[in-house]
Amino acid sequence: MLGELGRGGMAQVYRGLHEMLQREVAIKEMLADPVRDKEAVSRFRREALALAAFRHQNIVTLYDLVEKNDVLFMVMEYVDGPTLHELIKEGPLAPEVGAAVGARIADALEHAHFRRIIHRDLKPANVMLTKAGDVKLMDFGVAKDVGLEALTAQGMAVGTPSYMSPEQVTGAPVDGRTDLFALGVLLYEALSGTRPFLGRNAGEVFARIRDGEYTPLHKAAPHLPKQLTDIVKRALEVRPQDRFANAAAMRRELEAFLTQRVGMSYEALLVGFLRHRNKLTETEALAHLTQEELRVVDVFDKQLKLPQAWVRWVVAFLAVAGALGTGILLTQPYWMGLVRQLTTR
Repeated sequence: MLGELGRGGMAQVYRGLHEMLQREVAIKEMLADPVRDKEAVSRFRREALALAAFRHQNIVTLYDLVEKNDVLFMVMEYVDGPTLHELIKEGPLAPEVGAAVGARIADALEHAHFRRIIHRDLKPANVMLTKAGDVKLMDFGVAKDVGLEALTAQGMAVGTPSYMSPEQVTGAPVDGRTDLFALGVLLYEALSGTRPFLGRNAGEVFARIRDGEYTPLHKAAPHLPKQLTDIVKRALEVRPQDRFANAAAMRRELEAFLTQRVGMSYEALLVGFLRHRNKLTETEALAHLTQEELRVVDVFDKQLKLPQAWVRWVVAFLAVAGALGTGILLTQPYWMGLVRQLTTR
């Protein structure tokens, strides 16, 4: 054991070293009493089974499940990087960065859904960015295998309130589109810096989710491209049938947006972003980027930081000036005649 990485209500995570392989790992220890809390044990085992079924670069890898003195431990891939939650706390992400992260999460969900596993607790704290520019989806603790019996009682809400789908808060059946709603909430927060569904208590939050009551993203962050806000809007539809049909469809839309705006790989973009946020050194960034790529990303990021209000005023001024010039040109015979009359008098 090399130290503690974090603690939640049901588990504690340590940084460890596999001495024989000389490989750093993350060790997740179950904190629940195995005798009194059978459901917590089932959840922990279910998460391990879910992770063991995955082989995807955007989902954290499970190496082993160990039981010692009636306590369960998961030995997992160690992700050396910040969570998306930490990055959002420092400020909203640039549109291209948010879309790149969303596309990688959608790719991970596509893989999980193909194996009939629904995450059900997607949120920024469960997403990490590595120093190599990879996005890692973690914590399948409340995941549901649609081929197995649900752990919770019928009608019981499971998940984190602000990121839950309408069908979760009402106890209706869930499928992969539940995770797409949560991804929409995550992208809204990442791009605007605030969550779409807020309230004084969980009841108020649930009511707003159920009714689809939130400030549209294009109003919360007017500078964002319409193509991107439309993707988030569709993901946040109240009725599952009005959302994207599956994670692959949402991924394709995000990738189409990125293709038009980014001339580099997603990994290069995210490494440059992490360097700009001082989450890695220039030496660490250059391990994955060339010096030229790093300069391009730096310039690109500075462009994204232009004062959006100032840009909008300049665009408006140019539009008005252009319209005025066009009007003068079209009415030239009239005002030239008027000038001649005035000068003759």
